[in-house]
Amino acid sequence: LQSLLNGLMCYKPDDPIEYLESCLQKVKELGGSEKVKWDTFVSPEKKTLPPLNGGQSRRSFFRNVMPDNSNFPYRRYDRLPPIQQFSIESDTDLSETAELIEEYDVFDPARPRPKIILVIGGPGSGKGTQSLKIAERYGFNYISVGELLRKKIHSTSSNRKWSLIAKIITTGELAPQETTITEIKQRLMQIPDEEGIVIDGFPRDVAQAISFEDQICTPDLVVFLACSSQRLKERLLKRAEQQGRPDDNLKATQRRLMNFKQNAVPLVKYFQEKGLIITFDADRDEEEVFFDISSAVDNKLFANKEAAAGPNELDCSLIMDSGDTVYTEFDFEDQEEDQSSFSGYESTGDFSEDLRKSNIIFVVG
Repeated sequence: LQSLLNGLMCYKPDDPIEYLESCLQKVKELGGSEKVKWDTFVSPEKKTLPPLNGGQSRRSFFRNVMPDNSNFPYRRYDRLPPIQQFSIESDTDLSETAELIEEYDVFDPARPRPKIILVIGGPGSGKGTQSLKIAERYGFNYISVGELLRKKIHSTSSNRKWSLIAKIITTGELAPQETTITEIKQRLMQIPDEEGIVIDGFPRDVAQAISFEDQICTPDLVVFLACSSQRLKERLLKRAEQQGRPDDNLKATQRRLMNFKQNAVPLVKYFQEKGLIITFDADRDEEEVFFDISSAVDNKLFANKEAAAGPNELDCSLIMDSGDTVYTEFDFEDQEEDQSSFSGYESTGDFSEDLRKSNIIFVVG
């Protein structure tokens, strides 16, 4: 990556995509990325600059180019023209923009922040399906980062910056981090009154996760859908037939799966260290997966809420016929402990010790 960037900055090609493809071809010819050095794509030829004004000395040079008039307003130093930097963050001349350094609050600090759930996983793991189900169950707003970018590309097809991003996504690479974060921030600011927000497909790597926390907030929960590579490939091929998404072509699919394998483990570990992530086996039926996700979300985000069948007083009319008598007082004085039920144990102490290690569930009705 460093070598490619050095080559881009050195040559400033009119077609950067074509230039990068030629560089990758050169890597294959060299025998792999291990052979690449920082200056592989920078020409080793160093041309000697011609002498100033045909080899004249510095004094004779200034004497020839400057008037002899002593009143000439001579300024030896002047402001240099700006250096044209390569950046994807512009739709005009590819120069750096203020978007990279712009900082603002996404949520009003004076108001409660919406709960944020991030749903991550490999391409085809069911992130969109499960995210929609979570949003519907809890009344949260749903944001698909992939769909957000695709809509932006479609609505700004003539924009140079977004045309380049479209090419990047179509080849299976990650969209630029700053652009993606900016789009998420702008969408979040449109829905400040939501109780909760489910974000599907972000972050894709640790750098995006850190950027999200720095610029937006720390998520309340991260749902990771773990799925086997074979199942991911099957689902992507099926989705390509049904939906025809441009990033579901074979080459892009292979690249996306490779990116996922490289970034998944460090990303999951990053959230594990913060105690934010819960992993689910996504190879199963989607309803089974969603049941487990719902239970986890209930425990993680709504543990203090009173359950639907909580400790309210029982309405006896729901289970008794009219005329039945409700007994509210009982006499347990004559009941004695039946030691015969402890057969197989030398003492009740051993039995009590085992009980303390067990989970006990009473089923009544």
